[in-house]
Amino acid sequence: MAKPQKTEKTLKTIDASNSEVVSSKLTPAQTQELEKCEQIIRKGFGTFLEVGAALARIRDEKLFLGKCESFDQYWKKELGISRTYAYNLIGSAEVNLQLSSIEDISIKPLNEAQLRELIPLKEERRVDAWKRAVELAGDKPITAKIVRKAALKFRPRKSGKTRVKKAEGKIDLETGLKLLGKVEKVAELNKDQAILKELAGLRKWLEELAGKQK
Repeated sequence: MAKPQKTEKTLKTIDASNSEVVSSKLTPAQTQELEKCEQIIRKGFGTFLEVGAALARIRDEKLFLGKCESFDQYWKKELGISRTYAYNLIGSAEVNLQLSSIEDISIKPLNEAQLRELIPLKEERRVDAWKRAVELAGDKPITAKIVRKAALKFRPRKSGKTRVKKAEGKIDLETGLKLLGKVEKVAELNKDQAILKELAGLRKWLEELAGKQK
């Protein structure tokens, strides 16, 4: 039995983001509408990056001094945007500029959500994180969630902070015990038994706490 003939014509469209030819089963009218929508999307993304670059220039060259005393006052009073949004705009523009200059990256970020996940990384690790995201995605779309997962591997570790705080706490307790000894001597000279009793309880508590931290 012969297979039914396909009535839809397979058209070729150009993806302007990577200049590769892709196939889609659309009518000419649908293809035209798709291109219009994608143009709007690309224009919006480009505008987003342009705004971020402009903000970075205003900050770095201190152009905000023409209207405000600080950059924080400028984006808040003149633009009416939040600090987080302002710095996400700047960071995304900076990350995009960096990745765009790398020749061996065939797939570039296509939206702000992808770029935002790379902002916290050190500049030299962003490229590695993006390449890792491309690997994790495989044939699937590169979502912000995938980029976040890839970026986790390249974020600075925070090991050692707990130990430092513990050591600082131990030093504070020893200092406290020394100060307590001075207060006890004053209380003994004044023969204030009520205060001495309270101080004795405080000393016992501090010594127990110091012993637990050794």
